[in-house]
Amino acid sequence: MSEEKKLQGSKPKLEPQPEEMTIRLTVPVQVVSEGKEIKAALLIPFTGEQKLKELFLLSYMQRGLGQFWKNKKIDILLAEEDPAKALKWKNFLKEFKLLFKLLDIELDVQMKLRDLKMKECTDEYTYQFQYLADQTRYNDAAQIEAFKQGLP
Repeated sequence: MSEEKKLQGSKPKLEPQPEEMTIRLTVPVQVVSEGKEIKAALLIPFTGEQKLKELFLLSYMQRGLGQFWKNKKIDILLAEEDPAKALKWKNFLKEFKLLFKLLDIELDVQMKLRDLKMKECTDEYTYQFQYLADQTRYNDAAQIEAFKQGLP
């Protein structure tokens, strides 16, 4: 009996290998240990009415100048009875992006760069400055001047 215990103790401990399985043929699930798994949720495509999809997107707009545009769109969507006459999703997204995108992206980045100030950590300030400076067309001298202005 003591020999049996010695043999069991001298064997290398085998760790369970993680198993992989497929849910609905697309998402792998990894078994970490007994009773614990890592699960991934599937994205289910929207199959309802387009009107509901648009109303859902508009429901997230709560404040700002977009509120007036949102209210107008909701009134149009709720008034339209025939789904065939309603605005198509692609056209809706195109109009949404056109109205709410920045007109001059580079100018916006330059304004953010001008307003950037170092607070606690130099590394964080340097990282944020470099990220914004890469998006502008500033030469080295202008970047140095902007960097100095952000220092305390």
